Amino acid sequence: MTKIQIFRWVCLFAIFLALVPISETGAAENIYVPPGESIQEAIDNALPGDTILVKPGEYNESIQINQDNLTIISYSKNPYNTVITGVNKESNVFKVVSSNVTINGFSITDSKCGIYLSGAQNCIINNNNISGNYIGICLSKSKNNTLSNNLVSSNADCGIKSLTSSGNTIYNNYFNNTNNARDDKLNTWNWTSGNCWSDYIGQDDNGDNIGDTAYVINRRTKSMDYMPLMNFVPEFPVMPKAVFTSNVTVGYAPLTVEFTDISENASSLLWSLGNLGTSNSSDFLHTFANEGNYTVTLNATNENGSDSTDVIINVLKAPDPSVPIFPEAKFGANVTVGYVPLTIQFFDFSKNAASLSWSFGDKKKSCCPDPKHTFCCPGNYTVSLTAKNDNGSSSACVVIQVLKPTNQSSTEYIVNPRYIVNSGSSHRNESNDTKGFLNRKSLESVENFALSFTETRLLAEVGSSVGHEILRLADTVENITENSVYRNEIRNISMRAMFLGFLGISLGLSAFRRGRK
Repeated sequence: MTKIQIFRWVCLFAIFLALVPISETGAAENIYVPPGESIQEAIDNALPGDTILVKPGEYNESIQINQDNLTIISYSKNPYNTVITGVNKESNVFKVVSSNVTINGFSITDSKCGIYLSGAQNCIINNNNISGNYIGICLSKSKNNTLSNNLVSSNADCGIKSLTSSGNTIYNNYFNNTNNARDDKLNTWNWTSGNCWSDYIGQDDNGDNIGDTAYVINRRTKSMDYMPLMNFVPEFPVMPKAVFTSNVTVGYAPLTVEFTDISENASSLLWSLGNLGTSNSSDFLHTFANEGNYTVTLNATNENGSDSTDVIINVLKAPDPSVPIFPEAKFGANVTVGYVPLTIQFFDFSKNAASLSWSFGDKKKSCCPDPKHTFCCPGNYTVSLTAKNDNGSSSACVVIQVLKPTNQSSTEYIVNPRYIVNSGSSHRNESNDTKGFLNRKSLESVENFALSFTETRLLAEVGSSVGHEILRLADTVENITENSVYRNEIRNISMRAMFLGFLGISLGLSAFRRGRK
């Protein structure tokens, strides 16, 4: 082949490329509009198939939609927290001059016309609260549109007006306006159900929530609602809810993360891994090779809309293998002091530990992470935890005080709920160690009182000391009460002392009588 022939073929191929359009396809996108930004700008930048999600807030705009195949929906799906007002009373909030447009989940108010369809086809208007306008919904030369589940009220001229429009389906809406509906053509005003009309005067004898007589909109054009509702029950669309889990959210590079989808009502999924690609699987593994923060987003969609959620994966720089990582022993205990038998729950909070070893100070040991141990004898026990890894070991300890048992079964020692022990420390809060317990020094006078009567005395000596000692016992009990002794202990201690005292009196009298004889 000569050079001239090659040149001709190149020219023909160039002409072919210029004449034949190259198809450009792209996945539909979600465009988010937060408060303070323009819904109109998002619509102008959208491509067919895109969804514009408007975040909760108040917006003041007059929006014109001339792009086919768009979905404009409130992010919360709640009309009451996403409000759009007209720029002025002579403007429309939404004017739609294209086809296959969905408007869902807004409060639309303070305008000439809340939603105005002009030459529009196959549009869906649902789940909106359209009130306080001159006209709620207006259809002009529009056909095959569906209007359902809208609350249309308090609109000055008319709730819904159809001008030279036919073939539209209008059902399961609530109308409460000066004039509820005007229609100069034939449209369908009931489908699975009719509409709820504030001025309907028919009856419902069989109690099925559907009026027994039709609601007349325009008898001349045979526009009738044959299934008028007695009560309006909104049928909210089933929206998807994006939910997923990840087995880890932080770790050293390279970090492999398992993602599991648990979304609800989703027909399709799309994962976004930041700048690392996408996936439409329900469950998958992904390895983050380099350190950094990565936002992983799951978008769940169905025929009613979409929802998304995300998580940040924190990938840390891999540690330098030449720098050893040492363990750090740390543990907690629910109590550190109490009566025999004393059972204590221990909790391990150690870091970088490959193995654990507990020593409870009573020749018992454990390697469990959170052991429970019972001390059967009174005394002070040093409990220690040793954490080890390949680079070394670390220890932490605490002293457990086990008290002798008492017969005051109803009395409990007041302790702090948990003690945290770090490596290199052994301490506890002493603020409550003696609260609620009898001060042993304060009992000396009580015991002396009992013992003073065990000696042999003259009757005169016994008689003169009885009254004095009983009064001293009363003072002692009063002082003990002021020092926060429990009532059960006071009662038991005082009864014991009285018993010993009277026993001493009896012994003294007996000895006196023997001396007289």
